[in-house]
Amino acid sequence: MWESSIYRFEEEVTDKKGKIVKKPFYINVTYSGPRNLPDPGKALKAVFDKMTQGLVPKETHILDVGAAKLRNTLWLLEKGFNVWAVEFPELRDRLKDAKEKWKMAEGYDNFHNVTFPQDFIKLNKKFDIIILINEINVMPIPLERFAMLSLCRQKIKDNGMLLWHQWRGYAIGQDKYSEENEFIDGYLMGQGPNHTFYTEHERDESHEILYSVGFEFDENMNLHKLPANSCYSYIFRPSHINIIKNALNLKEMIKTKKDPKKIIKDVETVTVLDLYMKELEDIKKGREDAHRYHLLASRIFFEIFREQINKPIIENEINEGRGRIDIVHRNRNKEGVFKNLKDLRDIKCPEIMVECKNYENDLTNTEYSQLSDRLIPARGMLGFLLCRNKKDESKIIKHCRDRHKGGSNKYIVVLDDADLIKLAEYRKNDNIEAINNFVEDFVKKIID
Repeated sequence: MWESSIYRFEEEVTDKKGKIVKKPFYINVTYSGPRNLPDPGKALKAVFDKMTQGLVPKETHILDVGAAKLRNTLWLLEKGFNVWAVEFPELRDRLKDAKEKWKMAEGYDNFHNVTFPQDFIKLNKKFDIIILINEINVMPIPLERFAMLSLCRQKIKDNGMLLWHQWRGYAIGQDKYSEENEFIDGYLMGQGPNHTFYTEHERDESHEILYSVGFEFDENMNLHKLPANSCYSYIFRPSHINIIKNALNLKEMIKTKKDPKKIIKDVETVTVLDLYMKELEDIKKGREDAHRYHLLASRIFFEIFREQINKPIIENEINEGRGRIDIVHRNRNKEGVFKNLKDLRDIKCPEIMVECKNYENDLTNTEYSQLSDRLIPARGMLGFLLCRNKKDESKIIKHCRDRHKGGSNKYIVVLDDADLIKLAEYRKNDNIEAINNFVEDFVKKIID
């Protein structure tokens, strides 16, 4: 992986004789670096100032991934920060001004040159700050983006910060992006022979990508007013384990050597939800992987119903801290199944309660009662039990009816792996109606 900065592909074209032939073309990721930017610029300087406020420069270690011509590295070095700059050596050696900047940086005692990818992968150090500036969005292979972020997760301190800063190309230059230059999940840029690649991740998408590998958005470090309209910045903190670790199989990816001279074919346009579902299929049942399943199932549920609910609050305390609910979502009251259930069936659900059970055996009366006891009108009367396998559907419906009967009007919906996979497929195909019908059909079984 990453044996070369040049990615070789091919396309079908018509030659002079009218015959369709395959013609090679190239993406060189080092050509994505900005050409004539002497320093970070006003927007990034403001971001750096806010990020490093209160930090002692000589005690702060920064990893600049995709350092290019060192416009950010040199500015940080001048401020006294210790900077490890990561880049393909090709960029430094090819461009005269880049070579000059790298030579200038070597004059600083607080500068460290990290050759990509070998030195970067082997780098066994934890950093206070990792900066990713227009880095992930120029990588043409989706799985490699997740690999890069997973490596960053390994190399950050527990209280560290990761900066995700991205150019907003679509917003200010839509005429550059059309069906003619669509490629994989982004666009080919430039006339060649070395093209560049560009894709853009919306706010929610970028946040979920980072969450999948173990980071969470820091709402207290709101930078939305600092960047210019042409870019945006987010700060993420390491908060949990890499949820997609098994699905990504990072160790195997790193060990797999690709011949840079060979044409790359059949690139997988993998999404976060794809990796979540792959992880779900691999995760073991039982206590050992309960925490991983808890995190994973909660994110799958959130992705399926994203427009209708707010992000999950994990292990939410209730009854003044004397009890806990695995996950709570606030109902956004937007179009969809939860609004339908409220409006059409008078099911109170200002909050949606979710419990995750990574059990090998069937759910018992205890699990149903545990969730049922937490359903009250003030919080909500709709809860979900996520489990691994619904072996006896009729028995499950009976348990759910028991909690509903007698006028309690409590509704428990049970979803197993197969249900989540089906709902995720609906979600990927934007079949929201099918998602709504699936849940409403289960509720109807409880009532009938």
